[in-house]
Order: sequence, then C-alpha cells, then structure tokens
Amino acid sequence: MKTFLSRHLISFTLIACCLASWNTRAQGGAGTNSSAVRYVIGLSPFLEKGVKDDTYRRIVGFLLSDVPLNSSLWIYDAFNLTTITQMEIPNARAFKSGKTRANQFKEQIGKLREFIAADHQKPESTELPLTQTVRFPQFLDFVGQNLASTAHPVVLIILGSPLYIDPKEPAFAMVNGYFPSDGHLLASREKSVYGIKGRPQALENISVFFGYLGDPWVSELHQEKIARFWTLYLQGQGSKLITFCGDPATLFNSVRTGAPLQDGNQPRFHVDPGQTKIEMLRISRDIGVADWITRDLAPGPRQAAPSITIGTMKIGIRWKGDIDLDLYATPNPHAETLFFEHTRSPEGYYYKDHRSSPDREFEFVEFETPVDVWKIDAAINFYKGTAPDGAKGEIRVEFDGKIYSGDFSIPATHGNEGRAGNSQRGFWTQIDLPKILRLQRVATH
Repeated sequence: MKTFLSRHLISFTLIACCLASWNTRAQGGAGTNSSAVRYVIGLSPFLEKGVKDDTYRRIVGFLLSDVPLNSSLWIYDAFNLTTITQMEIPNARAFKSGKTRANQFKEQIGKLREFIAADHQKPESTELPLTQTVRFPQFLDFVGQNLASTAHPVVLIILGSPLYIDPKEPAFAMVNGYFPSDGHLLASREKSVYGIKGRPQALENISVFFGYLGDPWVSELHQEKIARFWTLYLQGQGSKLITFCGDPATLFNSVRTGAPLQDGNQPRFHVDPGQTKIEMLRISRDIGVADWITRDLAPGPRQAAPSITIGTMKIGIRWKGDIDLDLYATPNPHAETLFFEHTRSPEGYYYKDHRSSPDREFEFVEFETPVDVWKIDAAINFYKGTAPDGAKGEIRVEFDGKIYSGDFSIPATHGNEGRAGNSQRGFWTQIDLPKILRLQRVATH
C-alpha cells in the first residue's frame, strides 16, 4: 500500500476524481444560501501517519461541498495556536461548484496538505505522549477571544486527542487514566488550566464538534469521565459540545446537519458543588491494580521484617466514613512530593480512588523506582468533612513482596483543606514506615 508521502500528499488529480460526487452534494448543502457561518477547524500537528490521509480528504471534501456560500473556513494548529490557512466562500453562484472551489483555493489546500504531511517537532525535555494532542483549553480561549462574533455563529471542529497534555502544565495531563475533578471547574484560571470561574460567556455563540482519532481510552468509564468533563467545561462558558466521537464520517455528518449524536438521549451532566478540591483522579485499565489495598487481609501472624530496605514500594491509606483524607509521600529529601495536586514524578505516581460509594475510600502512592525506606517522608492530612471522634483508618505498605498493615488516627474532628504549619499539627499524622515494616532502628553514638 502506498503511503501518504509517496503519493505526493494526495494530488489534485485525486480531488478531481471525487468532484463529480462532491458536486452532486454541493447542489444541496453548499449550494443553499444559508446564514453566514464561520467554520473553524483545530488540528493536532502530531497526527499519526495512519490517519493523515483520511483527515486530509475529509477536510478538503468538507470545503468543496459542505461549507455554505457566504461563509468561511479557517484552519489552525490547535497545539501551537497558529494559522494554517483561511478561506472565504463568497455568496456567488459559481462557488456552488466543487471544481470552482478546488481551483480558487488551490493555494490554501496546498498549505493544509503540507501541514498534515509534515513531521512537526515536538517540545524537548518531555516524556509525555503527545500523539494527536491539542491544547484544547488554550485553543478555546484563542477562538473565544479572536474568532467569535455576534454577527454569525462559530462552528468549531476539533480533530485530535481529547486527552489534554501540555509539557508546560504536566500536573494537569490526562495521561494513564487521569481526569480532572469538578473542583477544577469551580476554580479560577489562575489556579487551574481547567478553571472557568468568572467566565460564563467566554465561548458564547460557539458550537463544538470534537472528533478524536483512534482509541485513547483505558476503559469505557474513562471515556465517560472525559466526555462529561469537556461537556461541563464548555457549558460553563456558554458553549455546547454537540458531538464527541471517534468516527470522522459521523463527526462531519453531524457538522453538516447540525444534529448531535443520539439527540435527546445524551446524559445531562451537572457540576458537583461539593467537589471543591482541585485534583487529578485516576481510572486504571487493570482492575486489580489496587487489589493489595482493597482486599481484606487474612488473619494470622504479622509479617516478618523485609529482607531489604531499598526497593519499589506502595504506600496506601484507606478509611470509612464520608470524609476526605489525603496522602503525601516524598521518597527522599531532594525529590518531589506526590499528592493530589502533583500526581506524577520521576519516582512514581499518586492514585486517588474516584468511586462514589463512601463505604471504603482509599488512595496510594507507588514508587516504581527503588527507594530507601529510611529516607521516605510520608504523612496523612484530614482534608475535609467531620468526624466527632477524629479520623481513623488503616495504612498499608507493599514492599519486598509482602503487604504490611498499621493503624492511624488524626485527633482533629474536621478537615483543614491541607493547610500546614505548627498550628495545624492536629490535622496531620506522620507515617512511621520503619515501624510498620517491623524494622529496628539502630542506635547511633
């Protein structure tokens, strides 16, 4: 099979072969002199080779047959926020013809072809996967501030990954099953890249059609969480997510008709006002990833001390009751602290249970690179809620192939939302890892 590049990036010969069918449709959709519309397409510069051909063909086909007269089609790099090309479709009978459009917009189509074909350089010093990535929040800001108009509606078409990743904002990356809590939506932009507080009309008169490419999901639940979040993100700024799907044909058909997928049956999402914490939650592909902390331990003698003191480790906490506790863990004095606002580091990651059931909540930190037991600093904070008898729960540690358990308690009867300092000591408790692991401290002289 010939590749995108070896075919000279889809020549106009191919376009000409398709004009007959496009022209037939053009007499209906594009030939109808409807109200002026500004169509804006945001493309990822990091498209995989396997989708480049189809993406190019669909955009060109849309231009030749479906953009109405007296409208425009502006195409942008939705990661770098730069212009690829712009086309204005005049209100002239000749532009009902796809052939006329192909000839008139030959230069602009060429620019699109070159952009899609190019091997765009990715930001240096990042290990984040940028495949098909767009910077959706920033691009929406750009469209709202520069392209929106009260004179005509804006139809925004996104072609790229729905998982937000920006090397400049790694703490907010939607990688490995992470998704934002509703707390981001209640915050200002200064506190979160997803913050929309005080922006109720920032995207007014803009309709969004999001076409993701491939299967970026770790599970159906992950897909649901991301779709819900972007729906609420747009609603909170006066916009609407009309279509969110992974099939380009369905996406462009929805754009042509203006009809959302499964109209009337889409779930109605609402922001949870009680979910105020700005954090990234996680869904795992492997259901058993948390088995070591969720399962009940069999009764019996306590585990013997580990045979090593340096190795990979998981530290977790679990508790009952409708309260919110947070785990903080730092592998050594020179390393980054993992907690709900910083979920990844060179040594490991932080996992937060997102279940709605308060029967038994849990969260844990996994150090995937070897750490020294004696150098780890770990603590628990009573973040939110009330507990008349104080907060209590269990600490679990997986180390050296064994699972160790210990109890913890925090004397405070309510949360302090993570504040630190001498006056806040009653809301925190340190985790004595050597004690939980049955290790004996050696006295030094």
